[in-house]
Amino acid sequence: MDAFRNGSAEDCLLLVRGSDVEACRRRLEENLALHSDPETAAIAARQCQILPGDLQSLPLSADPRLDAVTHIVHCAADTSFESKGSVWHINVDGTLALAARARRMKHLRRFLHVGTAFCCGESRHLETVVEAAPPPNGSPHIVDYTRSKAAAEMALAAAFPDLPIVVARPSIVTGHTRLGCKPSSSIFWFFRLVDHTGILPCHENGFIDIVPVDWVSARLHDLLRKPDLAHALYHVSAGVGARMSWTDFAAAFAAAGHDGTRPYDFFDHRAAIGWKPFDEAFRRRFPQRDVMHRTMAMGARKYHRFTAQDIAFDNTRLLAEGFAPPPRFGDYVGTCLNSIDASIAEQFLTDAGMFGFDASTAAKVPA
Repeated sequence: MDAFRNGSAEDCLLLVRGSDVEACRRRLEENLALHSDPETAAIAARQCQILPGDLQSLPLSADPRLDAVTHIVHCAADTSFESKGSVWHINVDGTLALAARARRMKHLRRFLHVGTAFCCGESRHLETVVEAAPPPNGSPHIVDYTRSKAAAEMALAAAFPDLPIVVARPSIVTGHTRLGCKPSSSIFWFFRLVDHTGILPCHENGFIDIVPVDWVSARLHDLLRKPDLAHALYHVSAGVGARMSWTDFAAAFAAAGHDGTRPYDFFDHRAAIGWKPFDEAFRRRFPQRDVMHRTMAMGARKYHRFTAQDIAFDNTRLLAEGFAPPPRFGDYVGTCLNSIDASIAEQFLTDAGMFGFDASTAAKVPA
């Protein structure tokens, strides 16, 4: 929607999966409607140019519009936490396929590759992580998604040093400062669950790095369009200035009237007690033992391994470019909560596929 609002939508050529241009345009319109009203979304979708296909089909495409491309935003990814081949096929093979086609674009001035700040791996704790090359192959990662994104960055640097690549690494993206969870609900169910259960495998003086989707989108546009950048790698993150301590996190949910368990309890899942404190707290708040709730507990544990790192991502480079700083998560938590008309379990269904749960079966189990 940023391109539509600034008048550059007609210059955008979008690679969209679909059988034909009209099918792709309908899909685009549905996605844009999450960020605006349906009429505006329809107008914006009609203004953009469409290239039906996927990353793997690009090297074979003879569409002449590709040769005129000056800027690429590569944000396609398989974000599943399941260990499956498509994560590597899309995130690594697809990225390299796009880069191979980009090499033939004679007018290309910037290739913005959207990665993840968590490509740093699992070894860091209680620190502010600065921009650096991903850890070497074999380093510990929580999920194959982050491992594959680290591998994609390394493969790009090794195979395509001639391309004008800039890497943007967003941290945890959830919610919208004006629209709440309407355009970006992913992960927010987990933050509700954290407050609801009131227990964390973290340090009581730790913190978390969360940013809203509208701010991230604007910063990606800045990184794409600013003619001269000081660096080729940026965290798109809350940083020291906007990271949230767990005390502030709890206070924000309390101020918004959320049904929480406070003050929070903290434990170390790497100790002999393992995940027992979380499992007990989860059962108290979610007594149902159906497949969906067991999957939700498993997904929460997976996300909790990320929170257990108690890390934030330095955004000094981004702010030094003169871009607007991020808002604090606590400033728009209430907006997110007010935009939701669903239980935590019902909202989890939007992310359930990441953990191997077929949401189409949800009607057969209690919500």
